[in-house]
Amino acid sequence: MPLRWGSYRWRLIAGGVSIALGIASVLFTSSYSLPFLAVGSLLQAGGWILLPARGWRRLLAIGPCLLVSSLMLAGADFAVFSAVFLAGWLLVRQRPPLAWLTLAIPVGVGLACGAAFTSYEQNWMVFALSGAGVLAGAAAARGISRALPAASGSLET
Repeated sequence: MPLRWGSYRWRLIAGGVSIALGIASVLFTSSYSLPFLAVGSLLQAGGWILLPARGWRRLLAIGPCLLVSSLMLAGADFAVFSAVFLAGWLLVRQRPPLAWLTLAIPVGVGLACGAAFTSYEQNWMVFALSGAGVLAGAAAARGISRALPAASGSLET
């Protein structure tokens, strides 16, 4: 897909970093640091917009991911929803249908976190483990995508 502006690599790196920083900013928001919620939400939205992909894919990922990052503030019981971040990434990166099976990784990590961590003070561990689960899922999806023939690697016709 030809890009209308910017280089592919720059947009991928800047978008990914912006999304990660935005999510982290939202997740570490407290009643004493509410501006981080606004800044994190703007960083996330900007990151999704920067990613090199068709416009509708990027826009479709923004809403659910912003909602889930705010939901996860409620604690470990909501860590299972970190799979939504991976789903947005898979959609924007146009991973093949088989790669969507990697959503099981953050779901499993989230369920384990929900069972293991019960205190609000442990949320930083929940966020770190959930993030690692999302990154592992993205890496596994990339591996699956590379292993498949090029024709099956895109949902676009």
